[in-house]
Amino acid sequence: MGRNTQVAQADPALDSSVAAEIERLLRTGGAPFVRFEKTLMPQMQARFGVTEEQMGALEARELTAMKKRCNSCSEAARCWQALRGGESAERCREFCPNADTFDRL
Repeated sequence: MGRNTQVAQADPALDSSVAAEIERLLRTGGAPFVRFEKTLMPQMQARFGVTEEQMGALEARELTAMKKRCNSCSEAARCWQALRGGESAERCREFCPNADTFDRL
């Protein structure tokens, strides 16, 4: 497992106090070392069934906009919880700022 996916793929059985602290950090912006475009976005992309090839076909401007939306997302804690909990793309669509693009791809 690469460093970029460790946050999203944390063991669902993770100690509840550790999980709560990660969620607090994500919710309050206290985790500046985490780049959501590198940790959560690839996992969300997979949740929507979007391949690397499809992402590679995006114009650079659109990919940059996606990364910016992800990095500034106020729902990072919810995203992390959804990915850890195995939520469906349908449920993630409710809060993911890149859902429309993932759906289009």
